[in-house]
Amino acid sequence: MEDFEKQFLFNFPPAKLQSTFHDKIKNKTGKGIDGVSSPQIEKNLGLISLGISKKVLSSQYRFSPYLEIVKSKGRGKTPRIISKPTIRDKLTLCALKDTLHYCYDSCIQKQLPNSFIREIKDLISKNDLEKTHYLKIDIKGFYDNLDHTNLLENYLGELNNEHLIALIRRAIKNKTVPKNYKKKDSSKYHGTRGVPQGLSISNVLAGIYMSNFDKEHSNIGIKYLRYVDDILIFAHEYEILAIEEQIDKALNQIGLETNDKTEKGLISKPFDYLGYKISSEKISVRESTIDRFINSIIAMFTDFKLNFHYRVENSKWLTPEHMKALFLLNINEKITGAITETKRYGWIFYFIEITDIHSLHKLDSIISKQFTRLEMFNKQPPKELKSLVNSHYSAKYSTFDGYIHNYGVYKSTIEKIHFLVKFGYLNEQDTKDFTEEEIARKFEIAKSTRLVKLEEDIGNIS
Repeated sequence: MEDFEKQFLFNFPPAKLQSTFHDKIKNKTGKGIDGVSSPQIEKNLGLISLGISKKVLSSQYRFSPYLEIVKSKGRGKTPRIISKPTIRDKLTLCALKDTLHYCYDSCIQKQLPNSFIREIKDLISKNDLEKTHYLKIDIKGFYDNLDHTNLLENYLGELNNEHLIALIRRAIKNKTVPKNYKKKDSSKYHGTRGVPQGLSISNVLAGIYMSNFDKEHSNIGIKYLRYVDDILIFAHEYEILAIEEQIDKALNQIGLETNDKTEKGLISKPFDYLGYKISSEKISVRESTIDRFINSIIAMFTDFKLNFHYRVENSKWLTPEHMKALFLLNINEKITGAITETKRYGWIFYFIEITDIHSLHKLDSIISKQFTRLEMFNKQPPKELKSLVNSHYSAKYSTFDGYIHNYGVYKSTIEKIHFLVKFGYLNEQDTKDFTEEEIARKFEIAKSTRLVKLEEDIGNIS
């Protein structure tokens, strides 16, 4: 593992940590348990990066407790606990992630959900609908149940680097606490199993943990697929029960188990996978997923209606017309999603493989009718309102035709100011009060916040 040793030493010198901060951390919003922001870290970055480097390379680094963020998964479901590190720890974890990505590139799940759907569509078209069966298995509490000993000794033991193993051990064993927890209660929050969700290293560690399992089962049945905790296998009827027992036993051997959501049946019957509803006739969106998306849009309309006058009265510069324009921009971005130079974000991009365009027409109709609740829009949808039908076509065939909001077009300081004013982050009269660097930071923070919000729509798909 000589290459790994070089990569580890490459990612943790002070100069490299400072570069990583400027490239990946500087414009991140939010604070950890210590309440320290990115600008505060930047002021003392030289000293902080020196401290991180010395402590990591001598196995003395200690993480601050992660801040607990509770994410609802819907009625009747156990909420997801997200662990939010401090900015200092986020920098350390980012350097650790870069090291692990270099050494375990083959373990990283690069395949996007919609590419799995393409594979499934192709498989359905090529196999006998009345003889081919599917088996859908959900791993119970996936991240929460990854075994520390298995991960550190069996899967990462080959690294043979005590400093790195110590850092990973402390990162995954570190406690996650509520905002106002009392230190005397610290023992309640120490985890003995699992990888905290929300860390930059969580996905790569989970991929490393499951890599041998995936290799061992890659040729099982007709087709084996796994996306995080969702396993889908296609096989002949006579194979299904034996495969189910085999998967269950293999998961138990690595400290995992299936939950009661296991399903099986003929591929001629509709089934759900990764938020899609799949059948031989069409590919659509699961009903509960549609309901959640519509409810999030209705919530935007309700918030606008109830708070419109209050916000106008209490804003220093936003007029009623500006407030209306801003609401429409936000609704349109929710509908179309958004793009950057390298990535696509939002609901319509996640469900780009659907063939059930009729369902998008129905959703467009529901959104249009919401405007009949708003006196501010004369109780009718504005002509600038975009549609899911057109968004789906644009996302699939002409992503950069201008219909979908493209953050890659804001390159100059003037263009970034235009964005910040248009989207309500800056008063046009105050733009001269900021330096180019301050404008760039404000733009990156606003962009990051908006893109994260778009991803919330698909955060609980599986």
